[in-house]
Order: sequence, then C-alpha cells, then structure tokens
Amino acid sequence: MDRLTRATRERVPSSTFPTDPAALLPEARRTCPECDAPVGRGRDGRPGRLTGTCSFCRRPFDLRPRLAPGTLLAARYRVVDLLARGGDWVYLASDEATGDGVVVTRRRDDDAATPALLLGVDHPALVRLVDVVTDPAVHLVVERLHGAPARGPMSPAAAAALVGTLAPAVGRLHARGLLHADLKPANVLVTDRGPVLADLGSVRRADDRTSPVWGTEGFLAPEIAPGGDGPSVASEVYALGRTLDVLLGAPVLAHLGPPRPATELDAVVRRATAVDPGLRHPDVAALAGDVTLALRRAGVHATLPGQPDDHGVGRTDGGGAVHHNAPTPHHPRGAFPL
Repeated sequence: MDRLTRATRERVPSSTFPTDPAALLPEARRTCPECDAPVGRGRDGRPGRLTGTCSFCRRPFDLRPRLAPGTLLAARYRVVDLLARGGDWVYLASDEATGDGVVVTRRRDDDAATPALLLGVDHPALVRLVDVVTDPAVHLVVERLHGAPARGPMSPAAAAALVGTLAPAVGRLHARGLLHADLKPANVLVTDRGPVLADLGSVRRADDRTSPVWGTEGFLAPEIAPGGDGPSVASEVYALGRTLDVLLGAPVLAHLGPPRPATELDAVVRRATAVDPGLRHPDVAALAGDVTLALRRAGVHATLPGQPDDHGVGRTDGGGAVHHNAPTPHHPRGAFPL
C-alpha cells in the first residue's frame, strides 16, 4: 500500500557498493555544494577524491553516498546498490515486504508532506510513488523502471508524441496544486510502457513562494531568476517547450552546439518559450494540443519512440542544475549537474 512512513533507519555494517560511486560521479561533474567550484579533481596522476576541502571557499565537502549498502529504511527497504548521481544519490533497494526492487532518492529538502500528495496517484506517464520515508531525512521510494533517459535528436513526430504523452502527467500534478519544477529530457525514461516522468524529487506546491527553487540551466523560465515571480504553470510550459526543443535536436545551452534544423514545430516552441509568460500557452494541455495541430497541418502523424535501443537513448542532457533561494535577489548557490 502506498504510504507515508516515519521510522528510524537501521544501519548495517557494510563494505562497499557493487557500483563504484566515483564511476557514477566523474571528476568533471564534481562541484562544491557551497560555492559550485570544481572539487575532487585528480593531480599528478592520482585520481580525485569524493571528500576533501574546497580550495576556493575552504569548506569541507563530502560527495559520498549518505546511505550505506545494507541500510534498512523504515524496517522495509534494504539499500542494495547505487543507480545514479543527480541532485543526490539514487539507490536501488529491495522491498523486503514484497521482494520487489524499488528506487530510493533523497528529497532535496525535508518536506515530506508535499510529495505525500502523490501517494496513490496512478498515471502511466508518471513514476508511481510507493512511500515517503522520514528517518529523519526524507526519502522517496518509487517503483523501479527499466529504460534510459530520452534524448534528441528525434523526428518531429517522435518528439511530439513524447511531449504529448508527458503533458497529461504534468497536468495531473497541476490539478493537485503541484509543480514538477525540473522538466527536462534527462528526467524522462523511455520504457516498455512508453515515456515516463521519473524524477519526483523537485515536486513543489504551486503556491509555495518561500522554499528554495531547484531547476536545470537551459530549462528554467526567465521569471525563475532571483527576484522574479518564481515557478508556476507558466514556467512548466516553458520547460516542456524547451524539452521539445532539445528533443528536436537543439543544444541545452546555445554555446553547447549549433542551432538545430528548422521543423514544423518551431512556432509551437517559440510560443511555449516566450520570455513573457503571458504569451505562452495557458497550460501544458494547450501546448500538447498546439503540437498535434501543427503536425496535422504539416501532414505528419505523431508516433511514439520505440524501445530504448531503437533510438539510442541514455545520454544525459548535459545541463547543469542550479539552485535559487527565491525570492531573495542573489546569485544561485549550490549548483550540481544532473
């Protein structure tokens, strides 16, 4: 049963994870949690370490996994291995009550009430939240999916179908007064059941104007800058529009590559990513409808991508996630790549 669990964790003496943490967090992606400066770099032929002192701000850093292999969360979820490193470590665990494999991620803040609003929500394009565990750090337990992150370039038909599948899932969040707040291709898994929005760690209340704002550079609407209006349905439309743009072959950031070729969806992308939120689509459903209409006018039918291997998915988007303590007007702090 999907639930909210408050429990202490049992930490079992452990050796090491089967997967080397350093392999999932290469040196080029290691940054200081305090000042974003590069850390953990190798020197004189020696590999860099995941712990140490930042040479810029002089504060200690520790990028190692916080959960050890064998840790038992809520007397039920046994940590088995590492799956990835995004904003924090993503763990593979075993549900000892059912024997199923599950995925455990740490919430970016200690808010357990907001993600708990998704318990019981069932949508094929949204990863299912199984449990919210407080121990006292908040961890989300979600179903394990087999797939790889979506990536471009895709044909207009494939990109349109993917965005059209995701839009109702995002709309389901909005209907509950929630925002995903980190829409991007790397958070979409192409699975046997189709595209699935897989990362719930950034979900926030739509009326929240005080919590830190997390997002990924290249997908953040202009109004999310410190001192701006902050996340909203309009900023979700922008991020989904940028997701469509990147799936069509655009670079995440302009300096990372040449512009993509023109497509029949360019007018839709321009409207969705307008600087003025009032000029964008009113919601993600309208964006999806506009995509369908544009293809229909061009005589193209949207078709979902096939199996992950068919399209070579699996490469991350290369964007860097940035952290804004909105609405305080200062520069982002605590950036990390996803």
